[in-house]
Amino acid sequence: MQRLTDKAAAGARIRLAFADPDSAHVIERDALEQIGGTLPGRIRNALNFCEPLHDVDGVAIGLHAVHLYNSVFRFDNQMIVTPHLYRARGYQHPVLHLRELSPHGIFASFADQFEQVWQTTTAYPSEPAS
Repeated sequence: MQRLTDKAAAGARIRLAFADPDSAHVIERDALEQIGGTLPGRIRNALNFCEPLHDVDGVAIGLHAVHLYNSVFRFDNQMIVTPHLYRARGYQHPVLHLRELSPHGIFASFADQFEQVWQTTTAYPSEPAS
């Protein structure tokens, strides 16, 4: 967490979008991976791990309820994408290491997908009512 805090202090914009552990798609993914109802707890564990970031300027955490087709981790002009394969467990999914070489192509497609998913997120922890 300290590295993310330091990056944010240096001006990096950090956005973390997690699947809402209570969403129907998480329950579906858990069943497809046959992991016995543990996926919601794993997501909650990751969210708890991120708790030190809640008050860090430049860090935003959101929950989404869109279908879980892949995981995307972007770092400037590089990206790690993990496509979710049918009936495969997390550790069995392949990992793609992508670099941005042009404004078009697969990198841009996954970057756009993240932006679209981010637009559906709700702040986590939820913002207090004004």
